Amino acid sequence: MLSALGYHRGVLGYVHRVDEHAWAALQGGPVGGVGDVLLRNAYRLAEAAHPCVHQAGRRAAEALGVDAAVEFFQVHGGGDANAVYVHQDGPAVIVFEGPLLERLDSDELTAVVGHELAHRLLWEAEDGAYLVVDRLLDAAAGDARTPQQYLETYRRWRLATELYADRGALTACGELSTTVRALLKLQTGLSSADPEAYLRQADELDLSTGSRGTSHPEGVARAWALKNWLAGEDVESLVTGPLDVDAPDLLDAALLRELSTDFAARIAQTDGLRTDAVATTSAGFADPPGPLGVPGGAVRRFDEPLAVRPIDGAPMPRPRPLTEATKRYLCYLLLDLATADPDTGDAGLVASMAIARRVGLTTYDDLADDELGWSDKRRAKLAQSADEVVA
Repeated sequence: MLSALGYHRGVLGYVHRVDEHAWAALQGGPVGGVGDVLLRNAYRLAEAAHPCVHQAGRRAAEALGVDAAVEFFQVHGGGDANAVYVHQDGPAVIVFEGPLLERLDSDELTAVVGHELAHRLLWEAEDGAYLVVDRLLDAAAGDARTPQQYLETYRRWRLATELYADRGALTACGELSTTVRALLKLQTGLSSADPEAYLRQADELDLSTGSRGTSHPEGVARAWALKNWLAGEDVESLVTGPLDVDAPDLLDAALLRELSTDFAARIAQTDGLRTDAVATTSAGFADPPGPLGVPGGAVRRFDEPLAVRPIDGAPMPRPRPLTEATKRYLCYLLLDLATADPDTGDAGLVASMAIARRVGLTTYDDLADDELGWSDKRRAKLAQSADEVVA
């Protein structure tokens, strides 16, 4: 049985807790039907005339545990080959576009139908909770006033949903090569394709930086994710990417606030910077501000992938690298605290430089020099003192 990705569960927990009014407004209620729209604008694929389509539908539904009837339509006109699931109460509806049915064999068609039916599984899971989140994020994306964090969450949410649906395709047809071949035919328009070559192509890429897709991950990334999911690997780095202060989603914004709070508290407890003024500035990084000088957790290194606590009950995520922008932000946080109390003088600067060395902020000296305008002689003296502290 398919299960939602950790990203789905994390966003669900966050939205349910933070956006209670929106949750209440969107939860429950019937899902609207397609009415006569498809009857007017598409051709219904009756089983008597298109038995192979319905056979693929039954096979996919049985493999996924979908007990609803499945109806199929082909829209009028040309266009690219595609398949779309239409969510409604009652029968599951799958709409084909373009010459898709002409390109796929029965196993490939089963994979495509399984992908679309997996959307239904996700929207019905946990009493429709994931459908509520999808409605909320979709509505937010259409509003020009929506903060960027919600838009990035919506992008990642859709990427995660497509990875989930791809797992439905694989579960339905039961074979990785068939699933990837169907994906390739859909994306390229080719009548034949080599899935093994595509998987080798995926291995040539570094996908740890995440997908750059807006609604779907890149095809090669989807193939990579399926292969590694079968191998029991965590592939959600494709959705989240590194921790980037310049493009956080809702979950990363929470992680960055926590990281800032912990780091600032740790700085404020360091010899040379343990003053009331520094503690007051440190407490301001907490949201809401906490007691002055609360010690942070264990010292973390920022030049290594960062192990972060899961958000709202999601599984423990794979450690994530920090982007250069995030490291630069942490350098500025450190410099703000190092200069928060003029009375700390050089001792505070040396203490901050020693912290930077311990946590792997290798560009801190350059940044501080650029901002404070040290002479070469003074910088060398401060750096030597910091090296002695660390040693």
